[in-house]
Amino acid sequence: MTLQELVHKAASCYMDRVAVCFDECNNQLPVYYTYKTVVNAASELSNFLLLHCDFQGIREIGLYCQPGIDLPSWILGPCFIINLFIKHFY
Repeated sequence: MTLQELVHKAASCYMDRVAVCFDECNNQLPVYYTYKTVVNAASELSNFLLLHCDFQGIREIGLYCQPGIDLPSWILGPCFIINLFIKHFY
């Protein structure tokens, strides 16, 4: 099972539960995202990339992201795209 499939499976069972937590160690409360928020952010990123990028068969996607609560979504978003290419072309 791929990473995206595992996350989607967990999200379908636990949509409103905490999926990720990020603590900047700056004396502020940690930030939490639910599975729904993580999957929605990843889908939004993958849709943006598909709309604005011409991949022409390229299966590698490099993104620059500061450490933070959005990092898991930044990892999953391109994975969604790569998974689409794999299913489409193979």
